[in-house]
Amino acid sequence: MTTPVSQVDGVDLRVEDLTKRFGRGAREFTAVDRVSFRLGTGETLGLVGESGSGKSTTVRCLMGLERPQAGTMTYNGLNLRRMTFRAERVFRSQVQMVFQDPYSSLDPRMTIGQIVGEPLRVHTDLDAAQRRDRVGEMLERVGLEPAHMKRFPRSFSGGQRQRIAIARALVVRPRVLVCDEPVSALDVSVQAQVLNLIKDMQQEFALSVLFIAHDLAVVRYLCDRLVILEKGRAVEEGPRDQVYGDPQHAYTRSLLEAVPRADPAAERERRLRRRGSITSPSQAEAAA
Repeated sequence: MTTPVSQVDGVDLRVEDLTKRFGRGAREFTAVDRVSFRLGTGETLGLVGESGSGKSTTVRCLMGLERPQAGTMTYNGLNLRRMTFRAERVFRSQVQMVFQDPYSSLDPRMTIGQIVGEPLRVHTDLDAAQRRDRVGEMLERVGLEPAHMKRFPRSFSGGQRQRIAIARALVVRPRVLVCDEPVSALDVSVQAQVLNLIKDMQQEFALSVLFIAHDLAVVRYLCDRLVILEKGRAVEEGPRDQVYGDPQHAYTRSLLEAVPRADPAAERERRLRRRGSITSPSQAEAAA
């Protein structure tokens, strides 16, 4: 007999041989091709790849926003493709998501208090006063103010809106936070603030995090393990330091080569290498 998901301690999220195709006949293409990975308790796993690699489609399948053609997805033993209504509600209270676009992911007709408080109304038995107190507390934890509850999303910057989205995801105190490129739509100056917030919230709430990104510099800062996706397939997986220090696949090496360097000379060499102009550091010095 399977233990009810609400009674299981820790996190064991598994995706095995996930396959998702779009279109029909000659126009059919495979967006996700037999992708597998596991997310454990307190871990941060990065799904990394360029646009079209299948990382966001994988997450949409996991969250029930797309229906895959094949593969299994389980959360603490619960089959995510065959959930009862009650089990699905428990899953959605324990696995919350932060979307890429902080502008379209917040309903412009709702106040911040309504947006952050909605998961509490759906997933808890708290009364209105208790929900209001929890929302105010959560806004403070993400660097905003309880007084912001009465304002609408249009009053906030992109970075502030993403803080609101994080507050909405964490207000029900989930076990897993799924982040689909949460900083790619933000200015570089704001990205670090949001990443630091996610990292702080992970430690405070003992979260497991599934982090989707195309920027390996961002992933290196946040993630424990990486899964590299290319054209819908997982081409490499391993601990962060192993993947960065000794990449095994050519696609992984090309992604790493695309990461800008802080040192001007190293950055000049990187650009020349990407143009195929040089093959060794000595040639880079000569070119300089």
